[in-house]
Formats: sequence, C-alpha cells, structure tokens
Amino acid sequence: MTKNIFLLIVFLLLAFSPKAQQWIPLDEEKYLQQITQQIHSGKTDTVRLRHYLLLSEYWAQSDSLKSREALQQVIQSPAKHTLPKGMLAYYQGLYHAYAGQKAKAKEFYRHAIEALENDPQHADLLIRAWHDYAYLQIDEKGYDVLVKTLTDQCIPASKKSRNSTLLAYCYTQLGITFMSVGQFDKAEEYHQKALVALEKIPVQTVHLLTYFNLISNYCYKPDSQSAKIYLDKALAIIQPYPDSRQYPNYYYQEAMYYTTKQEYDQALLSLESGVKMAQEKKQVRLLHLLYFRKYNVYLMQQDYQKAKSQLEHILQEKVLGSETVNRRITYTQLANVNELLGDYKQAYHWMKMSSNLGDSIQQEKLLEKMNEYEIAYQTTEKQQKIDRLEQEKKEDELLAKNKNLRITILAIALGLSVVIAFLIYINYRKQQKLNRQISLSHQQDLLHIENQRKYEATRAVLQGEEQERQRIAQDLHDSMGGMLANIRMSISSGDSQNSTDILRKIDKSIAEMRRVSRNLMPETLKNLGLETALRELCESMGQKNFSIQFESFNLSEYIPFQTQLMLYRITQEAISNVTRYAQAANVIVQISQNENLLSLTIEDDGIGFDPSTITYGLGLRNIENRVRLIGGTVDIVSARGQGTTINVECHV
Repeated sequence: MTKNIFLLIVFLLLAFSPKAQQWIPLDEEKYLQQITQQIHSGKTDTVRLRHYLLLSEYWAQSDSLKSREALQQVIQSPAKHTLPKGMLAYYQGLYHAYAGQKAKAKEFYRHAIEALENDPQHADLLIRAWHDYAYLQIDEKGYDVLVKTLTDQCIPASKKSRNSTLLAYCYTQLGITFMSVGQFDKAEEYHQKALVALEKIPVQTVHLLTYFNLISNYCYKPDSQSAKIYLDKALAIIQPYPDSRQYPNYYYQEAMYYTTKQEYDQALLSLESGVKMAQEKKQVRLLHLLYFRKYNVYLMQQDYQKAKSQLEHILQEKVLGSETVNRRITYTQLANVNELLGDYKQAYHWMKMSSNLGDSIQQEKLLEKMNEYEIAYQTTEKQQKIDRLEQEKKEDELLAKNKNLRITILAIALGLSVVIAFLIYINYRKQQKLNRQISLSHQQDLLHIENQRKYEATRAVLQGEEQERQRIAQDLHDSMGGMLANIRMSISSGDSQNSTDILRKIDKSIAEMRRVSRNLMPETLKNLGLETALRELCESMGQKNFSIQFESFNLSEYIPFQTQLMLYRITQEAISNVTRYAQAANVIVQISQNENLLSLTIEDDGIGFDPSTITYGLGLRNIENRVRLIGGTVDIVSARGQGTTINVECHV
C-alpha cells in the first residue's frame, strides 16, 4: 500500500505541474536584483527585453500577475523584433503553462520550436521548448511522448551543444518519468547519468533537483540509506539560502525519507515546515502536493479521519482539484478512506463521482479528438478547393499562352542552334590553333632537351679529352722528358764506354713513346679491330696485385669505328677507376654481340660503393656521356663490399 501511495504522489507531481521542476538560481534575491538592474540600466533594448522575459519566468510559479506584467512589457515594445525568433514565443508558452492554460501554452511552444529549430545559437531554448511542449502532452499521449522527446531530441541536442547543465536536467527528468511508472532501477540509471554530467559544472540548482529526484527514487525502492546520502547533499547545497523557493521541496523529500523509515511524526513536522514556506512563497501547486503527502502519512498511521479531512481540504481549495484527472484521483482516494472508516455510503458516493468523472474525461478526450479531426478535415477541404482553383487558373493560363510559347520556344531553339554552331566553329578554330601551338612548343622542348643532352655529353667528352691531354703531357714530361735529358747528358760527356747504355735508354724511350702514342690512338684498334685492341688493353693495364680477364663472343668486323673507339675508351676509363679506387684483386672484361645488340660488361671484386650516397665523379660521368653519344644505355650496379659491375648496351 505504501508503494502505491508513493507512486500516486509522483504521478501527481508529474501530471499537474506545468513544468517538472523550475531551476531558478538558489540565491534568488541576488538573481532578482541582477534582473532588475539590467532592466533599468541595460545597454540595449534587446538586453532589457531579455531580462523582462527572465523576470516573467521568475514570477510565473508564484505570482502570475507580476509574470504577466513583465511579459507585456516585451509584447508591447516596438523593439521586440530585435529578440531572436522564437524567444518571446517560448516565454509566452511558459507563462500560459504556469497559468494553467495548456492549449495556449502548447500553441506558443510550437511556434517557438518552429522558429528555433534552425538557430544553433539558442539551442538551450529549443531544448527547453521541446521538453515543456512534450510535458504538456502527457495527459493526451501518456509518458511515451515525453520519453521519446527527451531521448530523440533533448538529450542528443544537449550533447551536440555541449551544454552539461541541460544534459543533466534532461537525464534527471527522464529518470522522474521512469520513476512514475515504477521502473526505479531504470530511473536510477538516468539519475546517475545526470550526476556524471554535473561533475563538469559548478554547483547550481540542477544539482539540487537531481538530488531531490534520487531521494524520491530511493524512497520508492525503498532504500532509506541511499536516500539519506542525497538528502544530506541536498541540505548542504540549500542550507546557505534559507529563503530559497526550493526549501518546500526539500521538506517534501525529507518527509518522504522519514515516511520510508516509518517515523511518521517526524515526517509530519517536515511537511508542516514545507507547507508554511510554500504558503509564504505562494507556491500553490507544491503546497497541495505537500497536503497530499500529509494525507499519505495519516493513511499510514491509520488515522483515517485526518486522512479524509486532508483530502476534503484539498478539494475545498480547488487547486489540484481544478484538473479533471486530479479530481478523479482525489475522489478515488476519498472512496478508499471512507471504505476504511466503514462509511460505505460515502465510499460509494465518491467512487460514483470518480466513475462519472472518468466518463467525462473520456468524453472530453473524444470531443477533443473529434474537434481535431473536424479542424483537420475542414483545413484539408479548404486546401483542396484552393489547390483545385489554382490548378484551373494555371491550366487556363497555359492554354492562353500555349501558341505564343511554342513560337517563342522555336525561335529560341533556332537562335540557340545558330549560336551553338557558331561557338562550335570558333572553338574548333581555336582548338586547332592551340593544338598547333602545343605541338610546336612540344617539338621545341624536345629539341631543346636533345640539344642540352648533346651539349652536356660533348662538354663531358671535351673535359675528358682535356684531362687525357693533361695526363699525356704529364707522361711526356715525366717519362720521355727525363729519358731524353738523360741521353743528352750521356752524349755530352763523350764517354764511349756508355754507348751501350745510351742505346738501351733510346730503346726504352722509343717504347715509352709507343705507349703514349697508343694511349692517344691505339693502332691496334685501327688495324686489327675492337676485340684485339681490348685484349691488348687488358694485358697492358694488368698489375701485380690484380689480374684482368678478357672474354669476347661473336664480335662482328663491321662495327662502326666511332662505336669501337667509345667502347675502348669506356673500358679504359673503367679499368683506370678500378686501379685507383676499387682495391680489387680480379677484373673481368666481357664483350659480346647478339645480331645488332652489342653488350660490354666490366666487373670487379673490389670494395664497391653505395650508389644512393655517392656522387659520381668525372670518370663515371665520362662513361655515361660516351655511352649516350653512341645511343646506348649504361647500368652501374654496386654495393659496399660486393664489388662493382658496369653494363653497357648499344645497337650497331
């Protein structure tokens, strides 16, 4: 029975408040002063009008006259258009909701939602409008509409706008909704999500509201120990603000806690404190919820006479009883308490009143639904008639203009055809000219590249030749010059005994002269061909510390002399590089011919090098340029510690 009465109270809290919980700042006096100050000294009309709206919201719960006066200041202001679209409609909906005018409130909330849906800067107002509009539809559509609105719209929008305050508020309101249908574990889950969101923001009213809701939820379970934890947290928040309008709600939660512990006298003391403050603050609806809670306590004390008197008192003041559904609940409870008192006549009377009221509620809902259908039908009929007339008008206009339109279309089509044909011709001429220019430019670029390559190759060959001249000059100076000077000195001395030595020196000079001459232009190459010249070159360049192995396959006798000379110089340069840098023990020179493809390979077993980190010197560049001059290709393969291989290919 206790659990059923608790659920009845939370149903009343949800169903008969225009908003679930108002979250005016805890320091209400300071908040009101700030609003008043901005109204009188705000820098712009927009600032002043916004604070009039906040003032209307502040008084909505306790003084509808003051709330309306503040709202009228905005409605009558010529500067109201400076407010964001939808803002005024939202606060008008809020005022009418607290005034009990649900139809008007829903209409204004709809206008606010339509205006705010495309305004990301005021997402907070849109979320509140969605929530309050759904809240007003609970009577007609049940809690599903509120749950759907919170989960599908309010909570995702709060996350997207990163508004932790609104997110926590939406979670705790969703928790109350599940609490009202007895799903306390689900309710606790959403209240805990609200607490997680609250960790990111400083303490404010929404913390207090969440704690209140957790207290209620734990009392319904029942779990008085957990309820006490959040009751203490709520007291710590609200205690510095003894005049806060949240205090009656705190006493309400405190009474629930004592009721759960079956400390009924202490619960009644808390309720009396709450009643006194609610009367002072003119919180009429909360006052009557406190009355209903007193009825609950008397019922648990089995003091049925006081419980009955409390219900009759609620009906007499006509606050909760102004709502049809609320009156029916009160009638039902009067029937139950009279039954407990043994007054079955009165119990029957109140149960009949409740039944008749239930029929009237159904009738009201039926009439309301019929009116909705009628309005929708009339609107549809009018719209269909308008659409039909507009369609007839359009058809007449089309028939009247059809002939002229055809002529106009044909003329336009002909004109467009001429213009298109002309544009195609112009484009064709331009494209031809552009293609010629591109082709000429491309040919010039290719010619320039080819000339550049030839220039670089020629310059490299000339540099090589200059280097070769310097080497030959050095050889002539160092070897031939010294030998001839020595011979001259011997002849000048007139010593006939040295004639044999002189002849030996002359022979040696002749041999050296032949070596230098052979380096300048190998006679063997001219007289005996490339194979013999390369074999002789390999034999002459061999040294004690490494050997040169020469191999030849299928060489033709008809290789152009220029190609033979270049291959000879390439081999000479490659062996010279091995001698200087490779530290090799063996060199293999291999030349072969397959039809018109000539291949030359020089391979050593020296120290090798890393091609990615080594900059080619003049010797390797000379090899590449000589290959380019005969239209061939060169591939240099090397790695540290693995020797070097030079592959040259050309066509003859």
